[in-house]
Amino acid sequence: MRYSLTGCSISMILFGPSLTPWQAIISRFLSGLLGAGIFVPGVRLISSSFSSEERGRALGFFSIGSSVGLTLAAWVTPLTSSSVGWKAAMILYGLVGCFITFVIWRMSSAQNPKKDGELAVEADSTKRSLGASFWILALAQFVRLGSNYTFIAWLPLVLQEDYGLDMLAAGVFISLFNFAGVVSNPLGGFFSDRVGEKTVLIISFYALALSLLGFIYVHVSPILGVIVFLIGWFTNFLRSPSFSVIPKMYGAERAGRMSGVLNTFASVGSLALPFFLGYVRDTASSYFIGWMSLILLVLLAASTCFLLKVPTGMSIHR
Repeated sequence: MRYSLTGCSISMILFGPSLTPWQAIISRFLSGLLGAGIFVPGVRLISSSFSSEERGRALGFFSIGSSVGLTLAAWVTPLTSSSVGWKAAMILYGLVGCFITFVIWRMSSAQNPKKDGELAVEADSTKRSLGASFWILALAQFVRLGSNYTFIAWLPLVLQEDYGLDMLAAGVFISLFNFAGVVSNPLGGFFSDRVGEKTVLIISFYALALSLLGFIYVHVSPILGVIVFLIGWFTNFLRSPSFSVIPKMYGAERAGRMSGVLNTFASVGSLALPFFLGYVRDTASSYFIGWMSLILLVLLAASTCFLLKVPTGMSIHR
């Protein structure tokens, strides 16, 4: 995880002074590649450090960081870029990342992890084959992160083109979208621990589809702001149960590997769904078909989650 943080910071520094498109593409590719080494090891660490009754909340608080970062970036990045230029801003952010990474290195080096604190999970859960539940989770991850990145990529443009908002108002709405994750990430984990991951996934996907439908037809700014907030809420509410269910199904020892594999489907969704919406928009000169397709995909994910088989009564001991 520490090496990935360092690599992400350095790749951001390299992106700033890029002189050719290929230099920019390679630096951004490295940033995305190394970024995968941050979240997945974190899931593995939490899976082996918390019991099943606490794991959802722990993952929720762990996920707050990304939402806070996105919320701050929506305000700080435009101001910094307009003051010193986007290239200098990227270098500055990379240097800040290097400093934060150095602090994390020092803090983690000062700790002495205890091996006897690791969790031992029942053997039968670690031997589970992939099965249908794996592909259901893969679809859920594909839709979850794909929907999230579709809004991150297209929300600013849609709000200005289709809803007539200026840049400042669009920035406020985007901040609402990102701020929702600060609260909904830990709450999603809390409810997962209370009522189960499967229930939270089903309800959240259906609520996300309903919110997306409202986004299509509502053009009144105050109500639209609430809808954008709700979309940000439910896309982040899905994150904790999507990963806290993995140790229950495959055991804490395999949580890192299975999280990495399933996170690959999420990454594919984050690439495919924003691209699909842009393609439909250019082809049909409208976002409507793209949004409706996304709603149908979210409803499909919600419906298939009914078939998800989550082990119950698992004994976990320290």
